[in-house]
Amino acid sequence: MKHFFITLFAALFAAQASFASFSIVPSSGGICIGSTVYLTDSAGGTGGIWSSSAPAIATIGTAGDLTGISAGIVTVTYSVGISYATGVFTVTATPAGITGATSICPGATTALTDVTLGGTWYSSTPAVASVGSSTGLVSGVAAGTTTISYTVGSTYATVSVTVGSMPATITGGTTPLCPGTTTSLIDLTPGGTWHSSAPSVATVGSTTGIVTGITCCLTVISYTVPGDCPATTLVTVNPTYLGSILGPGAVCTGDSIALTDSVYWYGGGGTWSSSNIAVATVGSLSGVVTGVAAGIATITFTGICGTFITRMVTVSATTSAGAIVGPSSVAVGGAVITLTNPTASAGTYTWASSSPLVASVGAGTGIVTGLSLGSTIITYSVTGCGGAAFTTTSVNVVPLDGISGIVHFGGGGYWPTDTVKVWLIAYDPATLNLQAIDSITYWGVGGIIDIYYQFTGLPTDSFRVKAAIVNNSMTMVTGFLPTYHTSYFYWHDADVIYHTSGGSDINKDIVMLIGTITSGPGFIGGSVLTGANKGTSGGAPVRGLKMCIVNSATHQLMGAAYTNSSGAYSFSSLPVGQTYYVFPDSLNYLTTPYTSITLTSGTPSVTTASFIQHTLSKTITPKQTSVPGISTAAAFVTAYPNPTKGIINVRWYEPGSETVTIMISDLAGHLLHKENTLFAAGTGVKQIGLSDLAPGSYILSFSSAGINQTEKIVVEK
Repeated sequence: MKHFFITLFAALFAAQASFASFSIVPSSGGICIGSTVYLTDSAGGTGGIWSSSAPAIATIGTAGDLTGISAGIVTVTYSVGISYATGVFTVTATPAGITGATSICPGATTALTDVTLGGTWYSSTPAVASVGSSTGLVSGVAAGTTTISYTVGSTYATVSVTVGSMPATITGGTTPLCPGTTTSLIDLTPGGTWHSSAPSVATVGSTTGIVTGITCCLTVISYTVPGDCPATTLVTVNPTYLGSILGPGAVCTGDSIALTDSVYWYGGGGTWSSSNIAVATVGSLSGVVTGVAAGIATITFTGICGTFITRMVTVSATTSAGAIVGPSSVAVGGAVITLTNPTASAGTYTWASSSPLVASVGAGTGIVTGLSLGSTIITYSVTGCGGAAFTTTSVNVVPLDGISGIVHFGGGGYWPTDTVKVWLIAYDPATLNLQAIDSITYWGVGGIIDIYYQFTGLPTDSFRVKAAIVNNSMTMVTGFLPTYHTSYFYWHDADVIYHTSGGSDINKDIVMLIGTITSGPGFIGGSVLTGANKGTSGGAPVRGLKMCIVNSATHQLMGAAYTNSSGAYSFSSLPVGQTYYVFPDSLNYLTTPYTSITLTSGTPSVTTASFIQHTLSKTITPKQTSVPGISTAAAFVTAYPNPTKGIINVRWYEPGSETVTIMISDLAGHLLHKENTLFAAGTGVKQIGLSDLAPGSYILSFSSAGINQTEKIVVEK
């Protein structure tokens, strides 16, 4: 077992030792008896052990100094731990012998070698040829012969090196050439022959020295006299194809860019020029373009052979932030202001507000919206030629003296296609009527979803605001319907704005109501006349009165129309099998609708749903006729108290019992409460709890065969 262990260890040691990561430098060569060379570890390490296989032939010291003792071959070992490397060296009495070329030309070089290590090279006549003392590289200087020796210790080896003579220097000729042109070269030494290293570039007459350009680019022309070294010269042939101009295509005023030609890369002439030196100049030989003023200049490079190429260079003004122009104040909830910067240089720009909670600004528009009282710094930043620049202005946000809001056209996917008009309506104590005291018209606003309005400088008073799309036809049966703030089609239900002079009533928005596009054979029509013996001269037609039609079951406003010059109105394309009611809407008049107008396939048309306008009592009521399907029962319902603090009483009168649907919605139309209640014949009262509703305004509606009523209620806490 012990023998096996020793054998295994020896095998492992030998295997590991064979994987040395270093070597001896040099690892072989010759030395002379009595001379010394120094060996090193290729890894640059220290601490290894040097040894010689035959100290009688060569010894080696701890520093790797190998000294020849007697002729023979010796193996040198360098060990580091279990790893080692070896080298084999020959010890001779004299150097082994010099090898290499022994004939050269002036200016040329040749390398001589001797395998014996540790020697030094010498030239007997350095004026003929010199030699590197440690490299053996011989350089020809002038014609003649010199002895090159390699000395090791007291022994040496020699070789004779001859440096040939050369013809005179080649003169004459004009270079570079163009394809097809010629030039004559001259050498004063007679009896020689001319030669081109690249005849495809340029040819040369063997006895004349006349060089003819063929194509781009370089060739070496030589002149050789028998027995001598050749004289040479470099000939360039310029191309006619110029390639393309390389380099930037834009520069800032005052800055420079460098242009180059893709073919003329070898220093062969050509000139540069600019089409407009007022915009950009260019160095005629350098191709360096300098921007002078904003604009475009054509830079031309013309080759020696007459062809040319061009490049457009755009010169841009160095970035300037300019100056912001526009109002310095904006009202909270008031009309936006637009800032501009007409003097800024071109580039990528953006607007920003230092206090976006005070006022916001459109990053790409400069439109400033006042959000809260205070001030903000509006910054205009532009990045253009030469970097970025910015400028600022201060904007104060002040209170709005008046009423403002947004007219929203977002519902149902409809957008306005004509002109929008917004009216400000107030009570006139002289006439005891409501009337429009101001209006704003927005022309050609097709495609706009929201329109901002404002009325300023108002006295202390109560106001209503109304918006409508207006056009020349005065006909509207579908689409957006005239709507009062917040979202009512009847003036009596509109939210009243109680304004104090100098105060700010903002966000008084109008959410436009939308009719329903219908189809079918149904038709409802009638007229509106002033009542006879009611303070008028007789049944005169009421012109331009808005009439509304509502689906009794769904309470959907179907559309609106206006009475014509005869006081007549009509709704067509209505589905049959449905029940409708129609009512007028006129400022200062309380109206009673026609209810339960049922259209069937047998009776698809009702043409006598007419109304009487009572000018003294300020009411409009249905005309009492035997219109088929129209109920004139005097059912009514009322709700109180209003405002309420949590409970509302519903009081009714019914000629006959019926089930009534009661619904409560918020101003956005979201249904919050719905119930079906039996209204017994006669009078009755029902309480509805509203404690789960937050303080605010709501819509309370009642619908049945005999009742269709909607009113606003206010919940307080």
